[in-house]
Amino acid sequence: MFLGMRLTANTLVIGATLVCTITATTYATHTADAIQTAARWTIPATAAEEKNPLPMNAATLAGGKRLYDQQCLNCHGATGKGDGPDADKKYADTMDLTQAARAARNSDGQVFYKIWNGRLNPKMPAQSADMTRDQVWAVVAYVQSLRQK
Repeated sequence: MFLGMRLTANTLVIGATLVCTITATTYATHTADAIQTAARWTIPATAAEEKNPLPMNAATLAGGKRLYDQQCLNCHGATGKGDGPDADKKYADTMDLTQAARAARNSDGQVFYKIWNGRLNPKMPAQSADMTRDQVWAVVAYVQSLRQK
């Protein structure tokens, strides 16, 4: 009888460990999915203070433009006006990256997290799976250079 109780206790411990592992994995997966498919922007409270760690120079801007052309141009357009071939016309105004007034409320850090996390509606694909953090920062530098002065 003592052997049976020990076997049952071991089974319970293994079962509880398995449940905890599955729960933690499921939570992590759903949390990542929630960030990439959120209807609203997922931006940390500290994002407004985050500065682009890359130097603002010709090489950074050229790299940012190259990545923008590959990942962003189809929606935001060649000049950032929100008029790309895949753009959703009803959101053209918010997709226009050249508006100077938007620069004040879209710091480097906020633009970074918009690109990194994306959102579901209006659609903005998350780039965290396709670009490194430095690549996203290069795109941020390029996008910020499009703002009308």
